[in-house]
Amino acid sequence: MNLLAVLENGLFALGQVLRFPVFVLLWVCVGTSVFMAGSCVVDAVARRRERRGFVITKWLQGGRVLDAEASRVRQLPAALRQLIERIEEARAQGTLSHGGLAHLLMEQEGRARRRLDAARTMVRVGPSLGLMGTLIPMGSSLASMATGNLEAMAGQMVVAFTSTIIGLATGTLAYVVAAVRHSWVNETVRDERYLAEYVAREVGQEV
Repeated sequence: MNLLAVLENGLFALGQVLRFPVFVLLWVCVGTSVFMAGSCVVDAVARRRERRGFVITKWLQGGRVLDAEASRVRQLPAALRQLIERIEEARAQGTLSHGGLAHLLMEQEGRARRRLDAARTMVRVGPSLGLMGTLIPMGSSLASMATGNLEAMAGQMVVAFTSTIIGLATGTLAYVVAAVRHSWVNETVRDERYLAEYVAREVGQEV
């Protein structure tokens, strides 16, 4: 028995076994990309509504951050409102000083940046699965060509090139979503840090 032929046939069979899960995952990528794009559009509309006319410097000129009136806090975007709520909770528990504010701010930033993980993962996974979905059918296509079955070969080539298109499309869509959300995160983090500086100053004045 030719050991090399056994290994080659085994690898070919393994590649064909991977065919089903790869195509299933490609469909998962399609659904995930469409969902992320829709969610991004919804968030864009909500973000535009809550940030229309909002400038953090003007808001800070209206008074103290700590113990701010509820009506004034409602003028803030959702992320900044959440930060103030967490600051007030930490202040009530006495954990705001001695690095507590910095730790709270880093947690808030980490929570915002984690929303980018799914899109960044899709940027890499989508094209990779598309490439796998291309190469696996090409193996069957070459085998069909060797036996003279041109119709089967053409069908497999169509599947191969379609997989490439789908993989690249999902990766591109995920990249656009990641880029848009990255700009939002940077803007939010910038405002949160600016707000935290004022809070630190007010806490220092209370000591």
